[in-house]
Amino acid sequence: MVELGSKSPFGQSFDNSVFIIPAIVILAIVGFCSYKLVNSLKAKEEKQNQRRAKREEKKIKKTK
Repeated sequence: MVELGSKSPFGQSFDNSVFIIPAIVILAIVGFCSYKLVNSLKAKEEKQNQRRAKREEKKIKKTK
């Protein structure tokens, strides 16, 4: 339990789940956003590599 306030009998106290559950939700959101960002960057890089390969292939065909 997390105790807020002084040691008086009228102090407030919160259950730890009040802090743990929002922390888990925030970590899940950050993890999901990180996953989507990395996935997007990898897809973009793969697309650029495919375009580069097509251009090189066209150059090779033109020189023959």
